[in-house]
Parts: sequence; structure tokens; C-alpha cells
Amino acid sequence: MSGSGQSQFRCTQTPSKVLHLRNLPWECNEEELVELCKPFGKIVNTKCDVGTNRNQAFVEFVDLSQAINMVSYYASSSEPAQIRGKTVYIQYSNRHEIVNNKSPGDVPGNVLLVTIEGVEAGDVSIDVIHLVFSAFGFVHKIATFEKAAGFQALIQYSDVQTASTARDSLDGRSIPRYLLPSHLNECQLRISYSAHTDLNIKFQSHRSR
Repeated sequence: MSGSGQSQFRCTQTPSKVLHLRNLPWECNEEELVELCKPFGKIVNTKCDVGTNRNQAFVEFVDLSQAINMVSYYASSSEPAQIRGKTVYIQYSNRHEIVNNKSPGDVPGNVLLVTIEGVEAGDVSIDVIHLVFSAFGFVHKIATFEKAAGFQALIQYSDVQTASTARDSLDGRSIPRYLLPSHLNECQLRISYSAHTDLNIKFQSHRSR
């Protein structure tokens, strides 16, 4: 992804005092994260070694304005954020605080549970869902349904690593605008792991395949 694309994406996300840092050097530790972030404010929590390659992290500022200052600074700076000479990509997290205890939805699996916020059933077709998620690997099965939480989909990959990569890349992001109906501006994806390992799809339709 180009540098301008990175900046554009960071600026269109909903601000949070928790920032998501990607492309970190191997075994990046809490002290290095705090050192990078402390010019902008006080860090109250961190979570390191996140993602399939353990090269991502979350940092939580004490105040929202401090996180905004950091994102805004690097979005407009000609010098990228760096740790050990490696460019670090920074964006707002969809989380508003760091919770280090794993819930069942955080235990990696090969099936993802995706909540598509801000849409009604039929606004986002199964073809669009397939297009977005197949960018990370072969999608074996998809099932969509409506629950109290909203319009949801189960996405089955062949292995945990592919599912983890898709989750790390898409969680908190929006489906690209050009793939959405004209009356929708954005629809954010909230992604967790499902306890399922093999979806039971009896027939293909506009709701499953």
C-alpha cells in the first residue's frame, strides 16, 4: 500500500485513544513503544507481539487528544515513525481500551465471525464479502445471517494463519466505498474468531456459499 494510502486511511478512521501499530521489528518491546509515543503523551497500557507474525502492537494513551496528535503528526510528516530504523504504520484501533485477558473470540481459529456495522441485510452482497476476504487467501465457505448484533457473516479459511492475517488486516476497517450501494458511506467490520471449524452449508444461495 502506498504511503498516501496509509495516511488517507488513518485520517478516515474514528479516533480512539488506542493506536494500532504495524510492521514492527522483531521482538519489539514495551520500552521501545513507549519511547516512540511519549513525545505525544502518557502511555497507560500496551499490548505487544500481536498478529500472526507478532509484528503488531497496541498502545493506549491516557487521553484521546494525545492519540490524535500522534496520528496527525505522522500523517502529515515527511519522516515516518520508526523503531530500529524500520518504518512503523500507525492507525486508530477500533478498541477504546486495551484488555489483555483473552475472550473466546480472541482464540485463533480458521473461521471468522464478521459483524458488518451500519448495514441492512442485502446492502452488502455475498460476492462483495467474498471479494474482500479472498484477498488474504482461499475462502472455502461463507454464511450470512442477521442477529441482534446486526448483519453478520461466517468466513471459513483453510487454516488459522490465513484467518489471522485477514482479521489483523480488516478488523476495524470499512469495506471500500466503491463496493457499497450508493446510499452507504461506510460500514465497519468487527471481526472475532468463531468456535466453528467447518461450516455446514447445505446449498448455495444469496446468503451462503
